[in-house]
Amino acid sequence: MRWYQKLFWRIFGAVWLVSLVGILASLWLYQSLSGEHERVGFQEERALLYAEQIIDRLETGEKENPRIGRHLPIWIFDEDTGRQVYGERRRPPKNALSVEVEDRSGREYEVLFPRAPDVQLLDRMFGFLLSFQVVWLLVVSLLSSLLLTWLIVRPINILRRQVRAVYDDEELQPQGEDLIIRRTDELGQLAREMAEAGKFVEQTLNAQENLLRDVSHELRAPLARLQASAGLAEQRLGQDDKLVLRINTECERLERLISELLLLSRQQVAQVNQPKVALTDLLNELVEDARLVDKDRDIRVELERLRPGLEFAAEPLSRVVSNLLANAIKHSGDGAKIALQAKSSERQLQISVLDTGQGVSPELLVQLGQPFKRASKSSGYGLGLSICKRAARQMGGELTLENVEDGGFRATLILPIKS
Repeated sequence: MRWYQKLFWRIFGAVWLVSLVGILASLWLYQSLSGEHERVGFQEERALLYAEQIIDRLETGEKENPRIGRHLPIWIFDEDTGRQVYGERRRPPKNALSVEVEDRSGREYEVLFPRAPDVQLLDRMFGFLLSFQVVWLLVVSLLSSLLLTWLIVRPINILRRQVRAVYDDEELQPQGEDLIIRRTDELGQLAREMAEAGKFVEQTLNAQENLLRDVSHELRAPLARLQASAGLAEQRLGQDDKLVLRINTECERLERLISELLLLSRQQVAQVNQPKVALTDLLNELVEDARLVDKDRDIRVELERLRPGLEFAAEPLSRVVSNLLANAIKHSGDGAKIALQAKSSERQLQISVLDTGQGVSPELLVQLGQPFKRASKSSGYGLGLSICKRAARQMGGELTLENVEDGGFRATLILPIKS
């Protein structure tokens, strides 16, 4: 997200722009009204002077002076008869100003003249804008807009961090920063409702995990009896009997499913006293195991950027990497190449499993890693990547899944290196 796309700058820009427009509009109105009376008075004096000169010339029969009224056109009407005695033939403007004047005999005339534009308004406004008062007003509006925006965005950022912590730590009850929950406004109400929703979701997920664990344990006993019955049938019918082979195959699939369900439900159990092994040896061993599964597959190992002497606990790291290699072999297609890449920095380890297959659809990509989410043509149960993601979080890292631009799929395991 770029800086101008953030909510803070959008709210700040809108608030300060409205304040700036309001200040400029007020200044324009003040300058317009403050000079209006003086400008109109000056025009009235000029109009009276011109009208008196013209009326005197009309009464004495003198020749009209073309210079009079050149800069201010006027219309003179006899108030008794309403007859126009001087001025252009066109009608005076509707917003024309008027004054009354008397000649020497007491005859009254109405003098109309147009309202002259304020040509100095912009100059006065520009000079006023550079004054200390206006500059100080703009600075105060800027600081006020920043404060108002900060008061609005700060609780939203707190809620965002709490939601992110829920996602990263899989802890649906966010810890700390409970000041926003005690607020009495709408944001405090939103925070309390989010906390209640988190409790409900946590209870639902706990109930789901307990159900998976209980069902998996309960399935162990009938599966054992089924395997015993399959062994007796194998003794009677022979190992090559199609029915016996089918029963054994289904028993193995059921055993694998139960094992994955149990593993998924036990992901939150901490590892205690796990022995550490050399990371280079562990990755090479996992690649050799993967090559045994598909002897014709081209699987490369790229460990040149890995810091020598780095050690990690074998579990659950080996389970995650072996699962990623198995998925690449299974889903990348025949002839696709696979590469296991590892690199490290001072504080972070990054292990990637890359294949040159077709990748996955964007719709499926956003769902990968959720339990029982798999491709339509997959023969698995959709639990492998979910187990890998939970194991990555259990080790304090994360697992990212993405398509490669040139074709293929990449799974990247990012782990912290503890001193």
